[in-house]
Amino acid sequence: MYESFEMSSFLAGLPLGMAVAGIVCFLVWRKGKKERRFDERYKKIHESARSFSWAVTTIVILVAWGIVMFMEPPGTAFFVLMTVYLLHMLSYLIGAVVAARKN
Repeated sequence: MYESFEMSSFLAGLPLGMAVAGIVCFLVWRKGKKERRFDERYKKIHESARSFSWAVTTIVILVAWGIVMFMEPPGTAFFVLMTVYLLHMLSYLIGAVVAARKN
């Protein structure tokens, strides 16, 4: 490691940053709840955005996977992309099962 790098400062700052981000998110959510920002329109817009984002991410992962397969022999990058794709689709399956049980 670098001589000027202090691991204790890094390890103290990481949870502190996460705590500050959590507090800010909570305060924004609470204020939005009071102002009724999170209505049906908000939910519909964000459901559509997540659906579009999911499709784009799937395509990007598959294209990157294909590029890695042709550019390099099967190695670490191939298996990392395969794992990301499998986790991506597994989370979709779990989300579909949960959504089907709710409806």
